[in-house]
Amino acid sequence: MMERYEIRIRGLFGPLLRMTFRNLACETLPRQMTLRGRLSDEELEQLLTRLDESGVELVYLDSF
Repeated sequence: MMERYEIRIRGLFGPLLRMTFRNLACETLPRQMTLRGRLSDEELEQLLTRLDESGVELVYLDSF
């Protein structure tokens, strides 16, 4: 089942890293970036693992 998520991280992604998340909408905020889109439980887990392994700080995560 796909759910819609909003994930906010501290810092910004460059154009090449954004391409990694091309199935998600990316919005740049001051010193933060928001990713939004539909993900399965498995895709969400993979995304969070990738962010963690990259040293990215998760600020906010919500489903709606």
